[in-house]
Amino acid sequence: MVIDSRGYQISIQSMYVDGTPLTIFGEVPTRLSTVVPYTVLKTDIYNALAQSFTLKAEAMGISKVTSVAPFKDCFDARNIAVKNTGPDVPEIEFGLPWKTGEVKWGFYGANSVVEVSEMVTCLAFYDGGQYPEDSIVIGTHQLQDYLLEFDFSTSTFSFSDSLLLHDTNCSTRPS
Repeated sequence: MVIDSRGYQISIQSMYVDGTPLTIFGEVPTRLSTVVPYTVLKTDIYNALAQSFTLKAEAMGISKVTSVAPFKDCFDARNIAVKNTGPDVPEIEFGLPWKTGEVKWGFYGANSVVEVSEMVTCLAFYDGGQYPEDSIVIGTHQLQDYLLEFDFSTSTFSFSDSLLLHDTNCSTRPS
């Protein structure tokens, strides 16, 4: 973990959708933001995530629909079941470097999609363009319902499982 004038920076070394790895090269510097509403990804990372998520969603019987700004990839909400972790959609995981290799930070439906209407649910990530200042900025929608720990003495960052897995939350979402 690095702390600079723009906040906290961690590294992501891999991404997965329902356990299938995406191709990203090396460790990607990643900023955590409590101001940016949804995670912003450099275009090539966004495209890899959206393509894999869409394929996995379609395999679950969730069909793509016309996008709703500002989101690029949207789905028919009527085909999405709901469980304690939110909409039942493919799980997205970020792989962070750790002492023994990698630790995965999993994002379930409540953190990976957003309902924009009764009929439309969208992937809750933004395409940040080809040359953004940061390749990945993790936004508040993805940070909700996780306990984050910043240990400044050792420059380490830790996180809990989703609190939704434990039938509790720390946001304004209905339980």
